[in-house]
Amino acid sequence: MKPAERAEMQLHGSTEANLTAAIRSANRLRGRAIYRDTVAFWADLVLHARHELSCSDASDSDSLARLVAELELEIDKRSGSPN
Repeated sequence: MKPAERAEMQLHGSTEANLTAAIRSANRLRGRAIYRDTVAFWADLVLHARHELSCSDASDSDSLARLVAELELEIDKRSGSPN
């Protein structure tokens, strides 16, 4: 199923907190195999955050955009993960 066909993402906590947690997980798991489902969840989280950025005011957008970019970098590093 393509991300656009999925139901809206349900998060526990703020988008910023979820991005921060994903980045921490990525850092903790650096050098280890990561399940495709995990990387797919991170990618969905990035899409959710980008949507939120497109609908929000500029007050929190800088930190959210920075976190999105950081998680995208982590996803790119793992795009060839075997799991």
